[in-house]
Amino acid sequence: MMSADLLAALGEECQLVSQTALALTEEDFAKPTRCEAWNVKELIGHLYRAIDRLNVALAEPEPPEADSESVAYWRSYDAATDAPAIADRAKDTGTRYPTGHDLAVAWGEMWPRALDAAGRTDPGRVLVTFGPKLRLDEFLKTRILEVTVHRMDLEDALGRRGLGTDRAVSIVDDILVGLLGEDPPRELEWDVLEFIEVGTGRRALTKEEGKLLGRLAGRFPLMG
Repeated sequence: MMSADLLAALGEECQLVSQTALALTEEDFAKPTRCEAWNVKELIGHLYRAIDRLNVALAEPEPPEADSESVAYWRSYDAATDAPAIADRAKDTGTRYPTGHDLAVAWGEMWPRALDAAGRTDPGRVLVTFGPKLRLDEFLKTRILEVTVHRMDLEDALGRRGLGTDRAVSIVDDILVGLLGEDPPRELEWDVLEFIEVGTGRRALTKEEGKLLGRLAGRFPLMG
């Protein structure tokens, strides 16, 4: 997929986060999410950090070569060791802003700047992340997964079913299929949103789903 398409997919998701966040009350920002470590404000703090990483990485020296890509990037993530620090950093970001609305405004000012910087950069430019080094276009795919899945978490916290945009959902699906190693069995009759929810651990496999997956069942959740 061309870098412009990746940026368009990411921009659509970021814009929808902005629209939702700017309409929230402070009571909404305090609501718990299914990401147990975070309330809504802290979840948006995590999204802020996830996208601002583009600004940070593009300002750093370029490493000589990539050693990862968007699927392997998620295999490098270990929830047991990485999640507590990630959770704390999101909370720290949230506390930098006196109100949830202040954070929503800051988010709305930051993400267009990050996407503009990425759009002016060679998609083959290598970035350093928490460890893996990968091309900008591959890193953009990881950012699309972050924002799409966490926007679904945001919608869930507000009592709505999150529906990712078509372009973004397609990219997330490709990454999850890569992590699984093959397409899920057709007998499961999952739509792509169900696959995202199960693949990312938003819900557990049922016994029947486990039977249909067979040897693949042990790979779930596919990340984190």
